[in-house]
This record gives sequence, C-alpha cells and structure tokens, in this order.
Amino acid sequence: MSDVNWRRYETLRPDELAEIVAEVPIAYWPLGLLEHHGWHLPVGFDGIKAERLCTACAAKTGGVVLPVMWWGAEGGHQDFLWTHYQPPEASAAIVCATVRQLIRFGFRAIILMAGHYPWQDILDHHLLPIAKKHDDVLLLWGTEMSICKPDIELPGDHAAREETNYGLALLPELVDLFALHPGRQPKDVWPGGDDSVAARVYPGVRTDANDALFSQLGEDARHANVAQGGQYVDALVEHVTKRINTFIAG
Repeated sequence: MSDVNWRRYETLRPDELAEIVAEVPIAYWPLGLLEHHGWHLPVGFDGIKAERLCTACAAKTGGVVLPVMWWGAEGGHQDFLWTHYQPPEASAAIVCATVRQLIRFGFRAIILMAGHYPWQDILDHHLLPIAKKHDDVLLLWGTEMSICKPDIELPGDHAAREETNYGLALLPELVDLFALHPGRQPKDVWPGGDDSVAARVYPGVRTDANDALFSQLGEDARHANVAQGGQYVDALVEHVTKRINTFIAG
C-alpha cells in the first residue's frame, strides 16, 4: 500500500467509502478520554495519542481512520478538574453499535486503539462475543500496552515518563515539559477548590497541587525522551500492520 492511501472517515463521500471498502476494507478507531494528564500534557492526550498511532498504522496499510471516541469511562482521575468520565454502559453501547455497523458495511479489519487504559476491560467484555460471531473479520483491540501481546509488551503509566515518551514521539507540539513546576493551589486542581477528594484517588497518583508531578502515576515525566518513545511507536506500528496485512492477504 502507498504511504498516502488512507483517509479520514468523516471527510469521505459515500462513493469514496464504498471504493475504499472494495479495495482496502480496514478501519481504525481511536478511543480516548478527556482527563487531567499533568501540567505538561493536554487533557485530550489519550485520544490524540490513539489517533496518531492509528494514522501511523493506516499510512502503512491504507484504509480509514474514524474520529476519536472521546467519551470513555473509569479511571483514577474522576475528581480532577477538567476530567470527564461517562457511565461505562454508555461508552460500551456506542462502541458495540459502531463496530457492528462497520462489520455490516463491509470492513474486514477493525482496529480499536485505546489510549485510556480502563477501556481495556470494557472492550474485552463487550467485543469478545462480537469477534466470536464474526470470525471472518479481524477485530483487534487494546491499548499500546496490550495490543501487541503476547509477542510484544510495551510499557505505560499515567502522564508520567512512559506516556510522556509517547507524547514526545507522537504529539511533540502539544507537550511542554517546562510546565512541570510547583506553585499551584487546590483551586487549580480540584473543582470548587475542595482538596478533600484527593483521598479517593487511585493509590500512587500524585495529588498535592503544589507538586510539579501532580496527577502523574509512574516515574518522573521529566526523564522522558523522544528516542524511547519512537522505539515504542515503531514496534507497535510494525506489529499491528503485520497482523492486518497478513489477515487481509489471507
């Protein structure tokens, strides 16, 4: 496939979509979330990360990339300012309905790339029955930590060194490591300035508003580097595209 033979689903006319399904019936769907990701990353980091992984794969295989699904669920940052979690059943219903539609429309390989790790349990629970029913379709899902298993296991965390590695490799224009400095107050990090909610946060997440590493779970993001992130991205893209090409060719 040509490195430019992929398109954004929402920009296509019906005849163009039909042509793509006839020639290269591959659909990528990035799944994200709006969530506090430390001072240095955008709140849409999970979705942007997933989208850019999808487009990197699509540049190798062709096909279409759907718009980011922003309305995910669950995680350890539900009380943080600027975070939006939805009911898991609502997120699952949208995913299942859309996947069934894509299958009905003729896509033979459907890849759900989840940037937010709690998507994993939702996808495992709801997509496995669909995959078993449609064994003539490659339905591949997971986060960057899981989608290449068992062959490759890539690392992850929350807004810390590993996710920042991905950020530097995939969306460097949106990463600002200089923003990692102390000096914030509870009003900057908790809705209404009520920091009592910090006690309910997932264990290990930094909850001190004055901490430069606020919101992070993992190693210090200031130790991230673009070369490491690039290695992760290259490994994921190579593995996923090989699986897709092998399936389509077969």
